[in-house]
Parts: sequence; structure tokens; C-alpha cells
Amino acid sequence: MKRSIKKVLIIRFGAIGDVVHTTALFRALKQSEPSMSIHYLTFKVPSILLLDDNDIEKIWILEDKTYKTLYELSKELRKENFDVIINLHPSTRSRILTLLSKPLQQLTYKKTYKLHAVENFWSTAKPIFKDLKLNDNIYIHVPDEIKFKTKSLIDNKKELLVGFNMGVSTTRHGRKWPFDYWVNLASYILEKYNAQIILLGGEKDMPEANEFVKQVPHVKSFCGKLSLLETAAAMSLCNTVISGDTGPLHIATAVGTRSIGIYGAAPDTRTGPYGKEHLVVKADMPCIPCSKKKCKFNKEKEDKAPCMYGIKPEKIMNLVDTVLG
Repeated sequence: MKRSIKKVLIIRFGAIGDVVHTTALFRALKQSEPSMSIHYLTFKVPSILLLDDNDIEKIWILEDKTYKTLYELSKELRKENFDVIINLHPSTRSRILTLLSKPLQQLTYKKTYKLHAVENFWSTAKPIFKDLKLNDNIYIHVPDEIKFKTKSLIDNKKELLVGFNMGVSTTRHGRKWPFDYWVNLASYILEKYNAQIILLGGEKDMPEANEFVKQVPHVKSFCGKLSLLETAAAMSLCNTVISGDTGPLHIATAVGTRSIGIYGAAPDTRTGPYGKEHLVVKADMPCIPCSKKKCKFNKEKEDKAPCMYGIKPEKIMNLVDTVLG
């Protein structure tokens, strides 16, 4: 690695899971050169996961995507005199922002389905940082005071704690596991193990969570009741987290909780839970992974996907036994 590179800016907008997957890159940079100053530019919501991170010197937040805002931001970034800008979100706007910020060098991410997203982001830096090492796990920091507060809120009296994240993006068909399957899985866990099940998610997940608690009364819902960092803390307290392909699943892996991912249309080789201890169950269909937003088998206005219905609760139960048993 060139010793002259002392200041780096990483750019990644988009979803929470994407930002979590980039953590391996800046940790590798910091491990290779502890004195390196690393800045990170993202949107406000995912930035919350990075605010207390000792490996990042400064967080930059893009408030909106107007060209006026980009231009004003570029003037501030130009004052930082970055040696390298690593653009992990290669849109037209981010390319313009990088150009206007005038780094000495720049690197641009190129998406490939041949690598896991973590490896794909990390490898973007390799042309300059040739000796960069990739860790086996990703990691985000949750402050101890947040963990303590969240633990008191959950107040688990059972031997085990299991997290369910049922909510996924509504714009993609092949990610949502059927509600009835979740109910069956919860009943199985509660009958077999001395466990507390908690539901995790945002405000949009509350109606489904409330209905779930009606059907399985011993489950507690924290959907819409916890901040993003508190959700991460709750996941860190769990013995396992079960989820479809969505940001909270990747948060769970990054706080060190052994997780179970339920995958339909999305390729788990690309966005599966990263790390050796995590487990994945996939549908047995020749069309997956298709990575399509809309399933070709759906009728008009349907938002279900046969691939997710093909993953029966028994398959998840077997993985739960592997983790908890």
C-alpha cells in the first residue's frame, strides 16, 4: 500500500444492508494503515449505524439528491484534500460529486454477481490498496448504553431469545415469507424451547406484527418501538435472528448473532448473510435465483412468490434446531 495515502472518502448511498456490507472495506483499510483518516458519505438513516464507529473519523450526510446540494457539498469535500475517493455508488450524481471533489485518485465500484456484496465492495479498493485483507465477518458497533437500555426494554425472562424480522421490501416479490409460516415456526419454537420470541421491524410492520401477537400471544412485538441502533442492540442479544433478505438481517450478522436467512428470488451467494456461522434456506425451484422484482408466475396485482411459499416451515425448524439445539 502507498504510504502517502492518508485520507480516504467512501461514498455509499442506498439501503441499510448496502452500507452494512461496506464495513468490511473501511475496517480493512484501517487495519492496513491505522493512521489513515477515513470519511464516509451516505444518507441520514444508514449513517446512524456508523456514528459511534472508531474506524471512521467523519460522517458526511447527503440531505437530498439535487444538483445544487451536490455542488455545495463538493465544495466542502474539496477542502478536505482527499487522497482517494472510493465511490461505491456509481450513479451519475455520485460520479459528478467525485469529479467536483477533486481527489488525487478515485476508485469506482462495479457490481458483479460473481462475488458476495461484501467482497464486491471490498475488492473495489484493490487496484490501489493491493495488500488489503478481508475479514471473515462484518461488524458494526453498538454503544454499551444502547445495549443496556434495550436489554431492559426486552426484559427477557426465558433461557433463549429469538428474533423474527418478517418485514421486507414490498417492491420485490421473492423476499416475503408467508405470514402463516411464521406463525407455525413460532409455535414450534415456543413448544420445544424455553425461548422468548420478539418481532423486530419498523412502523410499517406494526399491523402485521399486531395480528401476529393476537395469534401467538406469548410473542412480543417491538416493531416501530425501537430506533435503528436499538434494533441492532436487540439483535445482538438474540441467540438467533430469522429473516428474509433485508437490511435487518445483515445488521444481525454484523452484531455477531448467528442468523438464518430465507431466500427466494435473491441470490444468497450475492446478498446472503455474510460469515461462516450463518445459515440459509432456499426454495427448490429451477427459476431461482432470478433477482427479479416481479415474479413471472404472479397474476396481476399479486405480490406473492411461489419460491417463498415453497420454503416450508419444517425447513426453517431444522435450522433452528441446529442453532438452538
